Amino acid sequence: MVHGRKRLAFSLAFLLAACATSAPQPANSLTVEALRTLPTQTYALAPADASIQFSARPVAFPAVNGTFSKFDGAVDIVMASEDEVNVQATVDLSSVEIGNQWSENLVKSEGWFNVEEHPKAIFSGALKGWSGTGLGTVEGQLTIRGVTKPATFSILLDCEDLRQCPKDQVGFMGEIELSRSEFGMTEMRALVRDKVQLTFAGSLVAK
Repeated sequence: MVHGRKRLAFSLAFLLAACATSAPQPANSLTVEALRTLPTQTYALAPADASIQFSARPVAFPAVNGTFSKFDGAVDIVMASEDEVNVQATVDLSSVEIGNQWSENLVKSEGWFNVEEHPKAIFSGALKGWSGTGLGTVEGQLTIRGVTKPATFSILLDCEDLRQCPKDQVGFMGEIELSRSEFGMTEMRALVRDKVQLTFAGSLVAK
């Protein structure tokens, strides 16, 4: 698993998903057979092993990259053999970190995240099946700025120690693209492109 090692890529993808993309394949991705034998249990996000990153691209300028330092999530396995797996995640949008105060204040403002009125982004959904080795599709609802939209993304589960995983701990990773205007973030559209690239990685620990 991801013991003590951060995977730089947990993204808002878990939360800010608008269309599915395929994650890169790790060396020890879990087989569908192994995943479907999981017992009924809850996995909690291990913050020390996770990060959320995003990348926005201004017109004619290099990409602007940022992270979120406060987030939480859980996965409830109801019946893995029938793909009944529920996913919940929350991001504190006020914890955005870009590298300079002006940019951080801008994205927190009313024209962007509007954190005073809508401090959190919330995703609630469920696993809808496995499309490959360790690769699943998650479908649900994403709420940002009080706007709720359907959200679908791909998530890849993996382990470093296959003897203990997925019973005790599961790694995950993926990436996705978000259209910010769908959530009312239409400021500076002539200067900043609408699409935001999101990546995510981390680990889930069985409670």
